[in-house]
Amino acid sequence: MIYIIKNKFITLSVNSDGGSMTSINYLGEERLWQGDEFWQSQDVVIFPIVGHAGEYTVDGKTYEPKSHGVARYAEFALADIGVDNLTLELTSNPVTRKTYPFDFVLKITYKLKKNKIEITYTVQSKEGKIPFYVGGHPGMKAPGGEAVIEFENEESPLCYPVGGGEPVKMETLKRFVANKEFFRECKTLQLGGLSGGAITAHTTDGYSYTYKSDCPVFAFWSNEEGGEYICVEPWWGINDSEDSPSELSEKPFINFADEEGSKFTYTLEINK
Repeated sequence: MIYIIKNKFITLSVNSDGGSMTSINYLGEERLWQGDEFWQSQDVVIFPIVGHAGEYTVDGKTYEPKSHGVARYAEFALADIGVDNLTLELTSNPVTRKTYPFDFVLKITYKLKKNKIEITYTVQSKEGKIPFYVGGHPGMKAPGGEAVIEFENEESPLCYPVGGGEPVKMETLKRFVANKEFFRECKTLQLGGLSGGAITAHTTDGYSYTYKSDCPVFAFWSNEEGGEYICVEPWWGINDSEDSPSELSEKPFINFADEEGSKFTYTLEINK
């Protein structure tokens, strides 16, 4: 089911199937990618694995997750809705336990604040501590699939190669051009060790998308072959690689939640 919340700037549509955003209408214009053969999604709720992960183990037993985990394939229940806020909830079930053997509650809250969307993931264990990744994957419209990525602060981040290996320290980074040529070379850019300042994607049609979060990794991606969108992705986790530990609880950037729950938030602001 599609749920809609709105204010005078943004009308936001969210699908209970997968819990993700399906439309961001900003002042009468759609700004969320609507999908084509190069990427059929608009947004993805990432939980509890990032990317196209291989097999992992929990207490020695092997599990084989789908891309980005279980949330994107699950039906969420409506927990709360107002004019400008919405909370969806996913509870572990026999299907989720096939690839993620923990009892959990995942809540996603979308809140509109003028021209800004605040997204909060709350992960709660139903018994003991549970390990997981979580994050967002919004695809925003960008003509030519190109944007200038600008950092609020001058950064010296760590770049984590998608295929694994030691991270590379970047001396200075204030802005770069993310286009198809860039993504043909790097596939997905994963940056950690950032200062926490805002990150803005400027598109050639005069829009800007500003992201703010304390997440440990920001990823940048677009299909190298086509699609007029750009993804700036806040991750509390990282793509799996061949040199990552197989045990889920030992993977880099792994999070843990207990019965009290843990919250993870990012904001997306749209301007023109």
